[in-house]
Amino acid sequence: MAKTSTGSERFRIQIEEQARAIAATQERNSQLSQQANELQDQLQAEHAITQERINLERAEREQLEERLKEECAERERLLQEEQTSRLEFEKKHDGKVCRIEPTDGNPTGAYEDG
Repeated sequence: MAKTSTGSERFRIQIEEQARAIAATQERNSQLSQQANELQDQLQAEHAITQERINLERAEREQLEERLKEECAERERLLQEEQTSRLEFEKKHDGKVCRIEPTDGNPTGAYEDG
């Protein structure tokens, strides 16, 4: 026949169960804290990588913008040069007309003034 528990024995069993529950809770909290720290470290590493990519893309964009400005300036210079050349050509050949032979449609290379 089993002995019935006395009040002090039941109290001791309850205390032991509570101690085991507290220990299990503390272990779980420790595991969760460790997991949270690992996730925080991972997040910081990902943030650093993302920031590095942003910085690289920003530098690349700035280089492309600078190259675009240089190409625009060169294009503007070439257009100005073409316009100046055209004006000089028109001044030089002002009043000179090229004769076209009516039979074949090709210029003869002879010029007439005015």
